[in-house]
Amino acid sequence: MSDITSAISAYEHFTALNDQQYSDGRSTLRIAIIAHCLYPIAQPYAGGLEMITQLICDELTAQGHEVLLYAHAQSQTQATLIPFLTREEFEALVYDNEHDSVGMSREELYQYLAYQRAMHDIIVRDERGEIDIVHNHSLHHIPMTLGQAFGARSFTTFHTPIFPQLRLALLTLRQGTSTQFTAISSHQQQLFAEFVPSHVVYNGIDVQSFTANLQPINDEVYFWFGRICPEKGTHLSMQYCQAAGKRLVIAGPKSNLEYFEQQVAPMFAADDKHSKANGTPKLFEYVGHLSKAEINDYLCQAIALLFTSTWDEPYGLTLAESLACGTPVIGFNAGASAEIITAETGIIVDKMDELAFIQAFTDIKAISRQACRHRAEQFCSVAAMVAGYLKLYRSVLVADSTLDTNSTTVQKISAEG
Repeated sequence: MSDITSAISAYEHFTALNDQQYSDGRSTLRIAIIAHCLYPIAQPYAGGLEMITQLICDELTAQGHEVLLYAHAQSQTQATLIPFLTREEFEALVYDNEHDSVGMSREELYQYLAYQRAMHDIIVRDERGEIDIVHNHSLHHIPMTLGQAFGARSFTTFHTPIFPQLRLALLTLRQGTSTQFTAISSHQQQLFAEFVPSHVVYNGIDVQSFTANLQPINDEVYFWFGRICPEKGTHLSMQYCQAAGKRLVIAGPKSNLEYFEQQVAPMFAADDKHSKANGTPKLFEYVGHLSKAEINDYLCQAIALLFTSTWDEPYGLTLAESLACGTPVIGFNAGASAEIITAETGIIVDKMDELAFIQAFTDIKAISRQACRHRAEQFCSVAAMVAGYLKLYRSVLVADSTLDTNSTTVQKISAEG
């Protein structure tokens, strides 16, 4: 084939990709999405993974794609829900001591069988020509390894650090696989690069569901929210605000009660004592575990969100939510924070750099709240996330179409020869 012919062929396939047309005349995709089996994909979310999975499914469905969601039976989705093996079905399926006979915990055996059943169903549907893409968000090794049945049409997204179940699959797949992988940040991509290459598709949130305050804030108060635990560094945000004399509102569940009682509660008590002794307002206020709407309200009233996570978070949904509210961020350079927060939307400092963090209290006031909202709309939206996944899906199907066309041509030439 000449270079000109190759170029024309490539252009035709690119056009086909943009037109979203496939060999059978369809303009939509048929996508099987595999969720984590432990928690429902429904509000109130057990965590960020459940929220992201629901947003992806609902957005794909809204765009007209046919989506099968393999998930907990109590999940809520606009997609077609295919429930995982239930606990009751599992108990009826295996003996009381079955897990001991295979050297697993009972929970490990349940997850193993739940994912095996789901993958069997997907494979059967694929053999009937009903599946275009398989996208795994489960964090389990079974969908990753059995996904090899679909070749490059199988994607796994890395949402977390390398937990044992993931590592087990990675040790197998790094020996060779045509399946594909995505990471939710460049930081996450680098973490998994030892095992397999991956594409970066950033997480997204429902930006339009957040109300933004784009006006200057006159009452100087800062906001911290998230799980109250050592790795989130709640006490550090309090230390920096105390040193600078800044007011701070804290929200979130007490995920680590020992940490709260030993590191956080004493600072609340000392602040209360100082306030009473000097007749001055308290610096700190704890408002509990809030709803999304309540978090939105507090962010809209804050000069900035304080992000003091001491572990390298794969993404950082609190950062995206803050930007959606028009609220700048002062945060540590941890995980993907510097990928989400730009110089126009916040100030990122080295971990534990108290002086730089305190200086940021002054400098943050020059940040445009409009710029923060714009960043959320362009970079942190569900639409941007799903567009990234669709680009990968379609590129695979166009490549498959190219292979099929070339194979047919070769067969025809051979027959004519």
